[in-house]
Amino acid sequence: MAKITYESICEKLGFDVDTYVPPEGDTEDVNGESPFRKLSLEELTFLTDRIEAKAV
Repeated sequence: MAKITYESICEKLGFDVDTYVPPEGDTEDVNGESPFRKLSLEELTFLTDRIEAKAV
């Protein structure tokens, strides 16, 4: 398995996670599937750990 990196996750999602703004409002489908569902459990854990480390 390839090493999980922030860059590889952003590439997989097609956007920069740090600047991602979820859609809201009447013109966008806010009930659509989250793009983060594409990620594996390991990738989600990586992002969670990264967010927690930045919050300290």
